[in-house]
Amino acid sequence: MGKNKRSTPAKLILFCVFFTISVIFQSLVVISSPYMFVKVLNLITVILVSAVIGAFIREIFVLKESEKYQSE
Repeated sequence: MGKNKRSTPAKLILFCVFFTISVIFQSLVVISSPYMFVKVLNLITVILVSAVIGAFIREIFVLKESEKYQSE
């Protein structure tokens, strides 16, 4: 009944992969779009999603450190 709601490195890596694929496709849209509005909007989205990816990667390192201290 009490499911573990902690983030696991496997979940975080999976989300990072999905976000990275999304960033790649959005970057292609930024490069290939003829409309300036679409380029700016997608560029802002790419920057925000990249920040989320960085937060996930940081969380992976935090989880590794907390597991290291719990095992000692």
